[in-house]
Amino acid sequence: MYCDATLPRAWREALQNALAETPVACVDDPAAASVRLMWRPLSQLHGDAVITRFYAVAAPFATVQDDVSLPALQAFWMGEGGPLIVAEEAVGPLQTIFDGSPAHTAPAADLLARLQEDEGALGILPFDLLDPAFKTLTVDGRNILDKGLQAETYPLAVGLSVSGPDAKELIPIIRRAIQPATNRDTDRMTTLIMTGVTAMARGVAAKMEQKGVLYPALVISDTLAAADITHVSNEAPFIKGCQVNNTYMNLTLCSDYPYIQALKAIGVDIVGLSGNHVNDFGREGARESLQFYKDQGMPIYGSGLNEEEACRPLLWEDHGNTYAFIATLAWWPEDAWATATEPGACYYYRNYDRIFDMVRQLSQQVDIVSVELQFEETYAPWPTEDQVKEFRALHDAGADIVTGVQSHVPQAVEPYSAREPGGPAIILYGLGNLFFDQMQSWETRTGLIARHTIYEGRLLNTELLTTVLEDFAQPRWATPQERAEILRAIFDAAPPKNVDASPAKPGTSPPAPAASTPTPSPAPPSADALAAPSPAPTSTTPAAMGESAGAQASGAAIPVPQPTPPPAGAPILPWPQHQDLDEPHSYLARPTSSEYNQLEDNGYGFGSTAHGRYRVHHGVDIANPMGTPLLAPADGVVVYAGRDDAAHQYGPYPNFYGNVLIIQLDQPWRGRTVYALYGHMQRVEVTAGQRVTRGQEVARTGMEGIAIGPHVHVEVRLDNPDDYNNVYNATLWLEPFAGYGVLAGQVVTEDGRAWHEVKLHVYRLTSEGAQLYRVITTYAMDQGLRPDPVLAENAVLGSVPAGQYEVVLKLHGNSYHQRVYVAPGGVGWFAFVVNP
Repeated sequence: MYCDATLPRAWREALQNALAETPVACVDDPAAASVRLMWRPLSQLHGDAVITRFYAVAAPFATVQDDVSLPALQAFWMGEGGPLIVAEEAVGPLQTIFDGSPAHTAPAADLLARLQEDEGALGILPFDLLDPAFKTLTVDGRNILDKGLQAETYPLAVGLSVSGPDAKELIPIIRRAIQPATNRDTDRMTTLIMTGVTAMARGVAAKMEQKGVLYPALVISDTLAAADITHVSNEAPFIKGCQVNNTYMNLTLCSDYPYIQALKAIGVDIVGLSGNHVNDFGREGARESLQFYKDQGMPIYGSGLNEEEACRPLLWEDHGNTYAFIATLAWWPEDAWATATEPGACYYYRNYDRIFDMVRQLSQQVDIVSVELQFEETYAPWPTEDQVKEFRALHDAGADIVTGVQSHVPQAVEPYSAREPGGPAIILYGLGNLFFDQMQSWETRTGLIARHTIYEGRLLNTELLTTVLEDFAQPRWATPQERAEILRAIFDAAPPKNVDASPAKPGTSPPAPAASTPTPSPAPPSADALAAPSPAPTSTTPAAMGESAGAQASGAAIPVPQPTPPPAGAPILPWPQHQDLDEPHSYLARPTSSEYNQLEDNGYGFGSTAHGRYRVHHGVDIANPMGTPLLAPADGVVVYAGRDDAAHQYGPYPNFYGNVLIIQLDQPWRGRTVYALYGHMQRVEVTAGQRVTRGQEVARTGMEGIAIGPHVHVEVRLDNPDDYNNVYNATLWLEPFAGYGVLAGQVVTEDGRAWHEVKLHVYRLTSEGAQLYRVITTYAMDQGLRPDPVLAENAVLGSVPAGQYEVVLKLHGNSYHQRVYVAPGGVGWFAFVVNP
């Protein structure tokens, strides 16, 4: 029998031993043999392969490219075009597909390092030698990680065929000698899908009532349901008869029973309940929700009827692989935490030692330990320093998969190769939203779905699926361009591995956000029917507990500036002194009607740099879908309508706004002329010199110029409409919603210098106590920003429900507190004087 010359030596020796007691022997000359054992493309064997081998095309994990064609691989193999490094273990079998010998080879053990040294290089290696540090590319659109793949259609699949008169008798001998028969056994392969924030409440619930309970799942259901294990992290409890409350800043969330059909449509097998809204309807509501999951036969973990049950792992088995799933809450409010006798989520810090001991023990008992952590929320791709420490500590303790389920935006991903301490593993710091209504910014509309492949008891690889939210409720798959943008953002945000990852000392409460690393406040939840009153509750809906406003807290991201007052001689020194606002100017109508989003995006508000990513923001953004009608804010005359080109420059440089509209308002303020500017429109529907009336359609929402996602940029300028460095915070000029007001203040030194980008914690004071409502920052340093001529603010939080608040400033280890009342339609004022 001719034995293919490229067979590994161990295989040849095993064959020789197996054939020793037969009249057949391996020879090297095919002409001298009546039987031939040879590699051939699997597509040519029509199911007659004795042994099969599959090979993957891989790149370093932080690679945007998703696919490569077989002709391109052939060219790369020959040394033409981009570099291709082939694992030595793959060369022989693949020579039946590619011509000649590859230009570049390396042992499989060295392949990742070689690829990391050669930017843009691709590699080929045996399927079973993949690990999470690789990104696996599809070949001509065929995905080797897809369990539903028809094996013979995959371009890099080969098989050993036996031909000749005695072939049938030799097949059993060959199969006994060469083990395993395949390096891609789907009977030992699990596809595990894990998703981000789900809360089928508020805007999502409104759409489900309008368009059916399956509406959120319609686009993505086939892909999610195809997994062997599909996971969701569900924030909102199931409450029978839950009424849709789609009002602004509703943070008391629940889902009606029929909404479970959306989870079933995406094939949900397991549900993590570590969210800080699980007890929004009190302990009785939590009991009702837990019983509902049980009645539906849907396994849960992370919450329970008591602390013991909440912290218990969920054990699972699939295709011979064993799992332990753990979920825990590391954030407020305390009402969400399970106690020894009451239901809620497993509180991370109170059970710190227990959780780490459990991870260590389970890592020795099951194949895959998955820990999901509801950490401090941020609205940036960079994980906080505390987040990095805690997530890495869980990995070091033995967790194979660590997932952040708190973030409403996609965050960095940190893979570990099979050759790093702890073996193959991955940390996903935040997946963003799955089913949640946050349409107010591009970042909150985007999401990650992690599709893990577990093979023969280890994490083989992780794919990142990317989504974009539409219509407040329905995620769709990102376009190639959108996907590339999402991936680049999270890859750029990856923290370096060579930093101290020791965890924070466990305590009884979450660590306070570091005052030395300020961040902009998170964008608020959005609703498409903002001004519409919520339906009246019925007797079947239990009374809700207080708001879980801690869900809106923003954490300290790594690459942000330090808070500091400007040096002496900086612009606007001293900072203007505050006066009472004797002539209010909040008379501008919001640029959209109530059927659309009317909320400003606080994630990149006036005076913000969005964690140092962008230039200082000179306006207020209101996000809506492309083409949303924009309305005149007041009666006036159009000063300019069109492109902001070099001849009509209204921004820092030409084409900054794309399309721009400037209206001179009829109503002056304190004798000064008021101008309203809209930017980034899809199109402008009025012309210069034209009179417009309040509420008249004047433009359409777009993303022209320098814009990320469709929105309208709103500015207020006084006296001079042409000057980009003459802008005022439009939040103080927009009409507040009924029952809402504005919180404004200043943080300065005794000699009048303003503190820039200092973090302020805003607590809402209710009958339930003090609840964290927002974390905001003071304005960044920019000579073009103008505080209000009367208020002289350097911090603003708009659209605040009327009531009592406490503002807390933390600087240099000291805390400063001030209580403020926000009247309906009014401005609540605070002031701190703190020296460096």
